[in-house]
Amino acid sequence: MKRINKKDIKNKTKRRQPQKTNEKPTEANINKKPVDENIEKLPKNMVPVQIKDHKDSNGGHPHVIMDNIDDKHVSVGMTTRPKKGHNHPNYRLQNNPLNDHHLVSYIRRHAIVAPKKDYHNPRHGTMTSEDYKKAKEYAEKAKQKYIEEKKKK
Repeated sequence: MKRINKKDIKNKTKRRQPQKTNEKPTEANINKKPVDENIEKLPKNMVPVQIKDHKDSNGGHPHVIMDNIDDKHVSVGMTTRPKKGHNHPNYRLQNNPLNDHHLVSYIRRHAIVAPKKDYHNPRHGTMTSEDYKKAKEYAEKAKQKYIEEKKKK
């Protein structure tokens, strides 16, 4: 019977960190056509969205940027888990905005308003119009809450 080392268990359960690229801007990279030109090729029920990673205590999670207010982003967090905490359901998306077709994706029902400097790694994705409407609804609630708190000050 093989002995299990504590170090082996720790190494297997560690979260993988995203790889950073050290790609320096060159003329070839600068002159590349932006991804937004592919918008014309999208099906009618798909909406292009901007996705950025939000820095948090776990290293960062992808967020869909729904709106801007002052110097802050209003965003809805994405996850691969159907529930958060004690049985609080997340909203299941029809397709994964990051185009990882093998992963089921969810959005959190609680949107956040956070400074733009807390976001990094911008990229583009697509959502169905129904999913976008639901995410926009969550974002509007957070935006209104931010505006109300700002008025109180």
